[in-house]
Amino acid sequence: MTVYIGALLVALAAVLPATAADDDKPAVITWEQADDHIGDEVTVEGRVLGVHCSPLSCLLAFEPTFNRFTAVVQASSFNDFPPDEVDRRFNGQRVRVRGKVVQRDSKPEIVIGKKEDLTLLGESRREARERQASVADAQVETLERVADVLERVEEMTERMAAVQERMESLLVAMEEREAELATAMQAMQPAPPPSYEAPPRPAFEQLRTVKRGTLREEAERLLGPPEYVDRAANGWTTYFYPYGRSISFDSRGRAQALVGFTQ
Repeated sequence: MTVYIGALLVALAAVLPATAADDDKPAVITWEQADDHIGDEVTVEGRVLGVHCSPLSCLLAFEPTFNRFTAVVQASSFNDFPPDEVDRRFNGQRVRVRGKVVQRDSKPEIVIGKKEDLTLLGESRREARERQASVADAQVETLERVADVLERVEEMTERMAAVQERMESLLVAMEEREAELATAMQAMQPAPPPSYEAPPRPAFEQLRTVKRGTLREEAERLLGPPEYVDRAANGWTTYFYPYGRSISFDSRGRAQALVGFTQ
């Protein structure tokens, strides 16, 4: 019996130190649980959602308002954690912070003393799936928006083509109407005074080159100055030449009605 009790005491002596060692190992908690561990040595895991640095310290917040758990890098540790590097390296990343939770300004915090107290964590499978799903949703939304824009552009292009077609038809109708008005006005014009000294008629080739659409300057170059010019109020001009020939130009200076010319 005495031997049995001795063996039991030896076993307990071997187990108790190990249990104490396990108790001394910092527990891993989420940053939301830090309020319940004031004064405890723990390891906090979470994602840094904001970094604010001043000449005295850098605060790493795990929620945007900085009103809950924060990890603090004092200015004395800036050699290990330069402020620019803290913001660039840890902002938006999942991290693990190890140290004693203290309460300051009515919120929990851990002061980081050495490099190994602040480490980066890899993305969890759940977060990776959520990120991939978010990226896929964003791509689908972008494609839908692009398709909608292309559809609107196509619709607008069709409308513009229809408008252009109507404008061209209207322009043709206006030109035809102007030609009819020119013909009617020419019929109403009084005959030019008789020319007693008729100049020689232009060469046959020159007469052939004057046609509907010829510019006023080109007609003057081929036929010479007219004997009589009649200018209408709507911008039309009629040149009268010997032998009963005449040319009526529209407001753009193009021949529209010709009398006495070979076509």
